[in-house]
Amino acid sequence: MRDKQCRGLTLRGGFWWINIDRRIGGRQVQIRESTGCGETDLAGARAVRDRRVKEETDRPVAPANTDQHGPERTFSDAAAEYVLDLERRGKDSGRALQDIRMILDEAGDWPLSHLHQRAIQPRIDAQQGHRASGTVDRALRTLSTVLHFAAEVLRDGNEPWLQTAPRLRSPDWGARARRPITWDEQDRLIAELPAHLIGPVLWAVHTGARQEEVCSLTWAQHRPVDGLPEWSCWWIPPEVRKASSKAKVSDRDGRYIVCNRAARSVIADQVGASAIWVFLSPRGGRLYRVTNNGFRAARERAGLKDMREHDLRHTFGDRAADVGIPQDIVAVLLGHRRQGITAHYSRPGLARLTEETERIVRPAGRLAAVG
Repeated sequence: MRDKQCRGLTLRGGFWWINIDRRIGGRQVQIRESTGCGETDLAGARAVRDRRVKEETDRPVAPANTDQHGPERTFSDAAAEYVLDLERRGKDSGRALQDIRMILDEAGDWPLSHLHQRAIQPRIDAQQGHRASGTVDRALRTLSTVLHFAAEVLRDGNEPWLQTAPRLRSPDWGARARRPITWDEQDRLIAELPAHLIGPVLWAVHTGARQEEVCSLTWAQHRPVDGLPEWSCWWIPPEVRKASSKAKVSDRDGRYIVCNRAARSVIADQVGASAIWVFLSPRGGRLYRVTNNGFRAARERAGLKDMREHDLRHTFGDRAADVGIPQDIVAVLLGHRRQGITAHYSRPGLARLTEETERIVRPAGRLAAVG
């Protein structure tokens, strides 16, 4: 029989049983168990029932979908899948990886649903004055692509990793002015840099190499050329060149970087430090960025807060023009895409390029302690 005065209790076999099937604490709950109280102890049965209902009411509710699909995926998870997908399809992942590393510094462990305009806007604003708006725009476009990939391709079972990819707005700070440095400013910067950045910065300013070309440089890229000094010529493969990053695979090509005696001396100082990488991080592995906190701090101490790493490349170009190197040769030295480039990469052509770079020297009477 069922207790007429107390809902949820049933008398069975001489004992009171709890018989509850209803929503408790925001979820559907079934309680089917004996109270242990005999037929004459109705008050005790009611007390046991109330205690069990309270326990169910106070029980924490598990996060939605945790049991079925696991915790929410992070940006790092989606970015890794996106890069693997690019490589499976034979696409260049170099530029995407560069952008993703920039984003990972801030948002790598964020759940995908937390990456939206309002959340990342303070971090966008913090880049003004440190990075060009075009650089931030490119990183945001890569972030948006990864979010769409998570929403449209990636699945846990039948559930997408992200329900809806948000729309992201890019900053527009205008074109950043070029800021080549003088020889004296170069000396001040080198004097303030951490030891592991001195070589990369000096090599960049003496060759006009881009940051990724510097950081990814390996000993295997050295190309000995008859009649030229050791460490004069280095081959930059297509996947590293900025000019090739958006071209069709069939249109991609590499380029040579040639070194004058100052750049060669920088390379000579790196010999023996690693069997693979020319420039190393403090831990002895590959150097991923020149523009890290150490570079920015040194730049400010040297009074060059408005200078960026790419201005080392502008400095090389301006110095080449100042000593009268023809503009078509300067374009080749900087790796700009030009028709008829093959002749410059023959042995006589490389010898001519190396000869021209030797003209880029510190003015007479201006000796430097380093570089």
